[in-house]
Amino acid sequence: MASNEGITEKFDDDTVTYSLEAVQKVLEGLKPKKFTLSDATLILLYAQSENPIFGRIMLTKEMFLLLNEVLEKNDVQESKFVAYHFGPYSFVLGNVLSNLESAGFVDRTGKKNSKVEHFKLTSKGKERASTLWNKLSINIKDELPAKRKGWDQLGVDGILRLVYCKYPDFSKNSYIKGRYKNISSGRGIG
Repeated sequence: MASNEGITEKFDDDTVTYSLEAVQKVLEGLKPKKFTLSDATLILLYAQSENPIFGRIMLTKEMFLLLNEVLEKNDVQESKFVAYHFGPYSFVLGNVLSNLESAGFVDRTGKKNSKVEHFKLTSKGKERASTLWNKLSINIKDELPAKRKGWDQLGVDGILRLVYCKYPDFSKNSYIKGRYKNISSGRGIG
């Protein structure tokens, strides 16, 4: 509430109180998100529930693509992706993954931050993800399993090349961006 509209009292320490009507007006303008970042993570893993995602880099890039290309941004909690050492990275997502593992929704096995580390839904995670899956539009339910399969098949090099090519602003702080120069041939780039 930036303006003085609805202020009922102002105190010496600059604390203010607002009328109930002013607060209700602000709350009416807020649109709740349909999914949290935890929900989106469970949805991504559920799209190919029998296949784990190998490596934190893969999971992070697949989440980035999910949020930017499949789910509508206004339907999901802000992920705060930034250009980081290996392309787009979300510190929020890092915390979400730890929380999902601690809560028993996601099973992480293998050496942490390595290519053998992998993420898979637990039975509790599948149950929750199934409920979330049912909230998705039929188009997303049809599209996402194929996208997830394709992203998985790209592997780390392929998904990094895809992300760096489509979202070059997120490669500016990358340690390895030189490995993934765009290849221009014919009608497209790759």
